[in-house]
Amino acid sequence: MGGDFLVRLSNFLDNINEWAGRIFSWLVVPLAVVIIIEFITRALNAPRIWTFEASSFIFGAHFMLVAGYGLLYGSHVRIDLFTSRLSQKTQAVISIICYLILFFPFMFVWLYYGWGYFYSSWSVVEKSWSLWAPILYPVKFVIPLAAIFLILQGLSEVIKSVVTIRILSELSEEVFE
Repeated sequence: MGGDFLVRLSNFLDNINEWAGRIFSWLVVPLAVVIIIEFITRALNAPRIWTFEASSFIFGAHFMLVAGYGLLYGSHVRIDLFTSRLSQKTQAVISIICYLILFFPFMFVWLYYGWGYFYSSWSVVEKSWSLWAPILYPVKFVIPLAAIFLILQGLSEVIKSVVTIRILSELSEEVFE
């Protein structure tokens, strides 16, 4: 595959998570509204049948759905203590190895079991045990969807590492010619 194709593919995958992050970041607005309602009802000692559960659902969805966006911008925890002193090419190789050995197997397990978790909830139209009793499968659908966003961004990160290795290899060949 040509380097230009890989760069375009990586940019396409980045754009998916860029837009997902921009869209799902707006979940903080209904989350804030629900928390304000809960605060007011608590202060008035009024019944709070749905606010705590709704805030948990919205926060969980927000946290999970912007995970790919977080990976795009490097906000996930990384242990660069050992790799920061290595060359950029070696860092890219280690990054690819870690993605292939650690990240992708975990993401595919997460996707597989998350889909099963969602599907079993959807097939029985599972409801919460609370008095409010909302349907749970839309919230559980967030689990496999978040895994898909992370897998797509992980692919983009691997592609960026491959392109980095290619570019640095070509530059070193030019220098030593």
